[in-house]
Amino acid sequence: MSKVPKQLTPFKKGQSGNPKGRPIGSRSFKTLVNEAIIKIATDTGQDPLELERDIVVKGLLSARKGDYRFYKDTMDRVHGSATQKTDITTGGEKIQPVLVEIINDKQTTDDTNSEGAE
Repeated sequence: MSKVPKQLTPFKKGQSGNPKGRPIGSRSFKTLVNEAIIKIATDTGQDPLELERDIVVKGLLSARKGDYRFYKDTMDRVHGSATQKTDITTGGEKIQPVLVEIINDKQTTDDTNSEGAE
């Protein structure tokens, strides 16, 4: 059997995958949308909250007519997208039993090494 990698995770414990963090001055999608709504409302003489409500109403009415794009995107952003399960196989065998085999093999190797140290 092939050698088991010492580290199965890409980062050391306590190490961040993004040590510099979000760049200074960058804005979230929510901020960009709010700024766009305020600009459009100001340019058209509307109240920003009323404009936002009108946009949501129009999106929901479109969903009732069969166009679910706005509704799906909104629900995914508010509640998170649904989990999609994928069956991954290698040569007809599922990956999970292979991982159990690797873990068991590593534990056997560790046990053998610790016995020899006594």
